[in-house]
Amino acid sequence: MLYGKLKEYRALLTFPSLADVMHAEGILTRLDCPSAVVRTPSSLRSSCNSMSLCLPLESKAIIDELINAGVVFTGMYEVREDGFFTLGW
Repeated sequence: MLYGKLKEYRALLTFPSLADVMHAEGILTRLDCPSAVVRTPSSLRSSCNSMSLCLPLESKAIIDELINAGVVFTGMYEVREDGFFTLGW
């Protein structure tokens, strides 16, 4: 089930730590990319308090910026009504 910003933004990035989420969020803010920190859906998380970032699906260039800035993330997913699907950008 989709909730919150996942309904609006259809790309979800997962991270190994909250520090990585905050690093990515700072970069997205500087780039004026709309995003939101959300609790990682239970089907994708490995720990209880895992957080992720969601952003517009059309933001592939932003992903390249995050990678170039050294942001570490563990997964990139397209959010659909029927589940989460690995993005193959």
